[in-house]
Parts: sequence; structure tokens; C-alpha cells
Amino acid sequence: MGNMRAIVMHNGSVRLQALPIPEPGPGQVLVRSRACGICGSDLHLTRHTGEVFDIYAELGMVANDARDNPSIMLGHEFCAEVVAYGADTLQTLPPGARVTSVPFLLSEQGQVGVGVTPAVYGAYSEYFLLQEALLLPVPDNVPDEAAAMVEPLAVGLHAVNRSRINADEVALVAGCGPIGLACIAALRLRGVKTIIASDPQPDKRAMARHFGASHLVDPLQEDEMLRCTELAGPHRVVIFECVGVARLVPDFLRRAPQKSCIVFTGIHTADITFNFAFATVKELDIQFSYYYQPEEFATTLQTLAEGKVDWQAMCTAKVGIDGVPAAFDELLKPNNHIKVIIEPWRSGALEAHTTPPDVA
Repeated sequence: MGNMRAIVMHNGSVRLQALPIPEPGPGQVLVRSRACGICGSDLHLTRHTGEVFDIYAELGMVANDARDNPSIMLGHEFCAEVVAYGADTLQTLPPGARVTSVPFLLSEQGQVGVGVTPAVYGAYSEYFLLQEALLLPVPDNVPDEAAAMVEPLAVGLHAVNRSRINADEVALVAGCGPIGLACIAALRLRGVKTIIASDPQPDKRAMARHFGASHLVDPLQEDEMLRCTELAGPHRVVIFECVGVARLVPDFLRRAPQKSCIVFTGIHTADITFNFAFATVKELDIQFSYYYQPEEFATTLQTLAEGKVDWQAMCTAKVGIDGVPAAFDELLKPNNHIKVIIEPWRSGALEAHTTPPDVA
């Protein structure tokens, strides 16, 4: 079928390469990538490949030899269009139909992650493979970039659903990047009245307010845990850790209010030392949130179609496929971006968007 351009992560860096266009197998669909978000987990995987794949191998998610300098074709937040079908497919969607999907292929060995598994094409490529049974058609009123936001927004929805928070309880969202904002949006739609957003960057706090936070805290200037306690009264505090900084884990356990719940959504692959006594004596509930259920993914797509989340405010830049390596260099340093969208079908350097006036 010829070659295509694809971004490949190897040995801590990303490079543009020419690779064969994949052939869809039974039950699979060849799709053309229209838009794909750069995820914080992609950046983490680039920085900490060895740590991540050691964990994957110990969990049996990849073969032991996959941990040795794997090459990954990144990209799991996407909008794509149908190109061709493999065998044993129903072909209910015509070529050209726009789709998104939970980023997995199904095999006899179980689920295989798209954009995180060696030898599996990701959406940073011009073309990649999806499972027909998992496809969701993208409504006409949902732009490509919005459809690429479904995945990170579904991560936030899943974390909020895991917490079982009710409207009168107090939520603290620590870290107002894409997943923190996704949690805030999900909390607002759930009807939670008191949502405290904590982030040291003023622009991130302003964005949190835009997405539904009722209170803003700069954790460098104010004790966010004390603020939670004061606002909660007799109600439970639920803390959503969306930072992914390892040193904050024992700090959160030490400072969390009595009988509160901590939901860890940040990616932590390094070993962390902490004293369980703080959690035990305070009777903390500790949860971990990873990915989402297919139903939550579909719900998020519908939420975007109904205009209930301002996805445009999250989209801070776009980049063509050849500009991805330079974009990674920028994103791996301190920056003000929330979500950068790759358009693999074109070339072009990183182009920042102007922040909407009501967010500034």
C-alpha cells in the first residue's frame, strides 16, 4: 500500500520516519488520522521509557524483551476517517466517515493499546488501525480537534465517577492541566457545588475557573488542604491528584483532611516512599484512576456534541507532522500549553492559539 509519514519515539526522542501503511486484519479498519492530541503520558513515556516498560512487563502487558529500548508509534487521542476494511467486518460506516474510538485493538491475548505498544501504529501517523467494533461516528457538529479531546476528557470523567462524589461534598483538583480541567468539567456536570482548583500558574487557575472551579488556590502561597477543610464543614473532601509529581504523593497523604478520599490520576512510575500511618490514622480512602470505560468515552463524545464543554479553550496550539519533534522539545520544558493538536495530514511548525478573552 506504499509508505506514510509517522512519528516514532525511541530512546527518549521522537523522530519523523517513513513507514509502510499498515494492512487491516480481521475485524480491523484502516483509518487516516485527522487530529491527535499530545498527551502528558506521551511526554512521560518519552522521559521515562524504561520505568514504564518495566512496569508493563511485570504486569504481563508486554513481552519481557519489549522493555529493551522499544520503538513506539505514539498517539491515542484522535479523530480519524475510515479508509478501508479488513476481513470479517460489517462495514456499516462508509469510507470517509469520521470516527473516534477507545484506543485499543482486540486480540486473543486481550486488549492492545494503540499508541503505546511496540509495533502497533498510533495516531501520530498518517494512517493507523482501529477495531471496527469499537468505532464511534463523530457527529457533524463536532470538529476534528474536539473529537481528539474526547479521550482526555473521558479520563477526567472516569476519575470523578470512581470517587462517587456527591453534590454537597468538596472537591480539590490539584494540577490544572488537561486532566485536571477534565476533572473540573466532569465535577461541574455532576453538580458538585464546591470545586477548589490548585495550581501555581495563574493562567491555569484562570482556565480552571472557566471550566467550573468555584475557588482558586495558589499552593505556593496558601495551604490548599486547609482551604478544603474550612469549606467542607461536615462534608467529605475528595482530592483529585492530577500533577504526576512523585514527591507530592507522601505530601498529600500527610496533609489530607481526616476521612478524605484521594484519587490519583497522575502517572507515577518511579518508586515512592511514604509512611502509611498518616493514611491509617486519618482513615483516608485512596483510589487510583486509569483510562475509562467505553460507556464513559461515548458519554464524553455526546457531551461535546451537546456543547457542554468548551473544548476550544483547551486547544492552545496545532502542529503539522514534521513539527512534532520541535513541539516535544518545547513541551518537555516549562510552558503554558494545555493541549497541542497534531494534524498528521499536513506539514507545519507549532502555531499557538490566542487564549479566548473570557479565559484571560
